[in-house]
Amino acid sequence: MKIIKCFILLSLFALAGCRSDLIKDRPISFSEWRVRQTLRYVNAHYDRTVDSITMLPVMVVVHYTAMDSLETSFQYMNKEAMESGRALLKSAGEANIAVQFLVAKNGDIYRLMPENHIGRHVIGMNRHAIGIENVGADERALTREQIAANAYIIRHLVKKFPIRYLIAHSEYRNFESTPLWEERDAKYRTEKIDPGASFMQPLRAQLADLKLQATYDGSEIPMRIEYVLRDYAKKNLFHGNALVIKNGVIVYRASITEASSKSSPLTPESALYLASAAKPITALAIALLAERGKIKYDTPVAPYFPQLKRILRGVTVRHLLAHTSGLEDYYALTTAQPGFTNADAVAALEKQRAPLSRPGNKFHYANSNYVLLAEIVARVTGQPFTKFVAENIFLKAQMAQSFYRLDSREQVASAPSAIDIAGNEFRYPFDTVGAGGLYTTVDDLARFGRALWDYQLLGKNALQTMIHPTALVEKKHTHYALGWYADAKRGVIYHDGNFRGYHTMNWLQLPTQSAIILMTNTSTDKIKEITFEIDRILNGMQAQRIE
Repeated sequence: MKIIKCFILLSLFALAGCRSDLIKDRPISFSEWRVRQTLRYVNAHYDRTVDSITMLPVMVVVHYTAMDSLETSFQYMNKEAMESGRALLKSAGEANIAVQFLVAKNGDIYRLMPENHIGRHVIGMNRHAIGIENVGADERALTREQIAANAYIIRHLVKKFPIRYLIAHSEYRNFESTPLWEERDAKYRTEKIDPGASFMQPLRAQLADLKLQATYDGSEIPMRIEYVLRDYAKKNLFHGNALVIKNGVIVYRASITEASSKSSPLTPESALYLASAAKPITALAIALLAERGKIKYDTPVAPYFPQLKRILRGVTVRHLLAHTSGLEDYYALTTAQPGFTNADAVAALEKQRAPLSRPGNKFHYANSNYVLLAEIVARVTGQPFTKFVAENIFLKAQMAQSFYRLDSREQVASAPSAIDIAGNEFRYPFDTVGAGGLYTTVDDLARFGRALWDYQLLGKNALQTMIHPTALVEKKHTHYALGWYADAKRGVIYHDGNFRGYHTMNWLQLPTQSAIILMTNTSTDKIKEITFEIDRILNGMQAQRIE
């Protein structure tokens, strides 16, 4: 009953706020069964896992009913189940066709369901589109009064929602290759002719000032990202900063914090703890040394750490970078106290009796690998790791708001604290570097991404070596490169971070110069899921879930 109660409340709220002299409310039947079947249709066809039929409409799709009677048209859509005679549509789902508006030949307008609720009326885009059905057996039966009524409806909708597109049902397949298209079944298509130019041309002429598009231009992206983040925030699943870049241009940048959140107020300029998303910085430091001929990826590691030679036998720099060294995570070997350092981590590794696997044989994610890499950078360069990173990465990439806790106690003290899963305030207390220890902002991570895809930090060949998939991450069915999770087919690299309320995602698609950067200071387990949702908004069906 929970679904139907929510639907009724939303319906009353939506309808109460939409009164108009020209729009008459005549709701079609939408029981719990129809809600459930609509959700089943969406989740099956759109690779969704949603529990609500609310949506953010960005498109209006114009139809005609192929019936010459208002009452017949209404009664058809009032039926909850798809009729057996429409075999293709019924095989796709049991819920009947449903649109938000029905327009009589004399121009009378009837709202059949809440405008922001999903109804089946256009293949592939029901989660984004409001439908208007015009009573008429064919296009010749449509009237000028209906054109005027459609224009009235659309102007009404534009005031309420980020409507960017106006199409005839006959034009729906023009959107198949766009991010708005979500139908997974390549065989599920119907040929449509409703309505044609004689209706759409005068309708578009009446709405010319709104500049609604018939082809995709991406203008809906910022509003869709905002909608997704606000939805997670309302569920207390995202409180933080987000910055999204598409084709080299920032399309979204904001702080999302609900009033109910216990976390410190944020701005996009807030520096937050990066956690393990700092590892690509450390990997880049090694890559710079390799490019300069100061070290090789196949250099043995044991000579740098004689006290660990027993467990480092056969381990190379590449193995550390790819988490295939067989090292245990130092957190499993000791209890880290505030002020815990790299030296403490190295000492903890002396307790490891044997490698977890032969070097290069298996992926074992361990912070130990990146603490050792930071120490190697320091020993090769003869300067502290943090100083090398500041001079060779932060300065060149103009990352002026990035700093390590080890060196910047005052900045850390003024940075926002986190709220852990128990609701308690938390500040990162350790002085290790390489595996983490870094604070930064979404803007600096964006600058880091730009510096990579513009080859300001590494040459093209060196970068390709760094991001080439190296180790199979078996439980996640993905690959790890040298400091990044990598999807070579899409040109995507990413690294997340997670430490007691601090959560980060730094996701880059290098060929398109695109980025999804999320940083929170409130405990959540949805960062990867949110990243996928934004990836979908940017790239449609090409988006891949992050496990």
